[in-house]
Amino acid sequence: MRSDLVTEINKIPYLKGKIRYIRATVSRSKKVLTLYFNSSAAEPVEVYESISDIVRPYLPASLSNISVDITKIVTVEEFVKTAVVKFLKDKHHIACAGIEEKDVSVKLGDPVLVNLSLETTVYEFFIGRGIGDEVKEKLETLFVDDFFVDATDAGRAAVDAEKLRYVPTEREREQVVRRTLKVDEVARLFDDDTTDTATYIADSGDMLGSVYLAGVITNITERTTKTDKPYYVIEFNDRTGSISGTIFPNKDKLPKIKKLAVGSEIIINGEFQMRGEYRNLRIYAINLCSFPKNFVPKERPKKPVPSEYSLIKPQKMVIENQDNFLEDKSVPECFKGRTFVVFDFETTGTDMDDKITEVGAVKMVDGKVVSYFSSLINPGKHIPNEVQSLTGITDEMVSSAPSFEDVCADFYKYCYGATLVAHNIEFDSRFLKKQSKPLDYIYDNPMMDTLAIAREVVYGVANYKLNTLCDKFGIPLVHHRAYNDAYATAQLFIEIIRIKGSLPF
Repeated sequence: MRSDLVTEINKIPYLKGKIRYIRATVSRSKKVLTLYFNSSAAEPVEVYESISDIVRPYLPASLSNISVDITKIVTVEEFVKTAVVKFLKDKHHIACAGIEEKDVSVKLGDPVLVNLSLETTVYEFFIGRGIGDEVKEKLETLFVDDFFVDATDAGRAAVDAEKLRYVPTEREREQVVRRTLKVDEVARLFDDDTTDTATYIADSGDMLGSVYLAGVITNITERTTKTDKPYYVIEFNDRTGSISGTIFPNKDKLPKIKKLAVGSEIIINGEFQMRGEYRNLRIYAINLCSFPKNFVPKERPKKPVPSEYSLIKPQKMVIENQDNFLEDKSVPECFKGRTFVVFDFETTGTDMDDKITEVGAVKMVDGKVVSYFSSLINPGKHIPNEVQSLTGITDEMVSSAPSFEDVCADFYKYCYGATLVAHNIEFDSRFLKKQSKPLDYIYDNPMMDTLAIAREVVYGVANYKLNTLCDKFGIPLVHHRAYNDAYATAQLFIEIIRIKGSLPF
């Protein structure tokens, strides 16, 4: 059937469910064209009549009647699992011979989410050959719903799970209760889930699994997969922090994505997933909402701020011509009355069990740097040779340095009352919270990400790495040392806010 006719049929106002065209047959003797459809609901007689009316003008002269046959098809998890396994074993019987239904998880919704837990070699075959698209296409011929098919490397997932396994103390169990906020006027955009409660972004740093988050969109980037299918990276903040997530919309959702723009207030339903050594936010559904006005984050129990510094004391910073750090320009007015700590960590690696080897930070008051905080950290483990080459920080250099436990209280005092800023703050805040939490120091400071802001306002660069952006703005940078990166990030922060015209919150 012509695609434009299928489009018209899907616009019929009487439809109770999704409808999918299957095939057509012709009886020359009876001069009847029979159209076969599947639907996710029992359709009223008006739908049959409307389909006939749409197709009738295109009926060949040799045919005089139209018959419409609609079969109700209900998507059931077990049926989907069976269909996936059968298809893979029929189509890719050698590579996928070991796949069983227990390896397939199904989450009903719009779209239906299908995930396969595969051994590493099968996972690489599945991803490399684009088998997920084949499975999706097959399922959408068997069922009426739209599908999203993905896979997980079971071997790597088991390693990640082991790294994340720990026995929490009673104090830590108390802190697992995360702060939440309520949004107003939830308006359906993607689905009927009108949940109005979201976790603070600042409290989601160590989460895995399902999550609701809310905030104001700061950037939307459209990208394409290797098979030229569009997906979107959406960055948003809720005044406690910023985060970005990825959504792979189906054909029905593509027009709805276009309704979103920078400044849109949203609540999302998604899932934090481990992809190798990195944690990603996969967005499944988005609804519009009204973010609470004059929102002030709730405080939670934490250790009191130390009355004085004990080991690492901030040093006063004196910089001539600080109006812009670089040129004789005035500091943007939005910095007045605000205090920021711009920080950076060097670490033994990027994995969940790696440790901090250096902390560097500068404090900005009214848009001017007033002090800095810097210390090497003994990670209590060997620094890999490749990391030593990258950062210049060696095992010998940190052998007599204090541990993070020794420095944590001083850094906590330094950051108290300030908004934290970093370049790709998701990375640095993850280390900060993970290593501070067992010491009962809870960082719930608002956070801003210069990476997210730069993506919103800076154009004409090859990428958004710190050194690339510093080159664009003429900011000197001795890369991969914490203090140098923090100071350069502070200068970059000034420049990109000057372009943006206002702070994110």
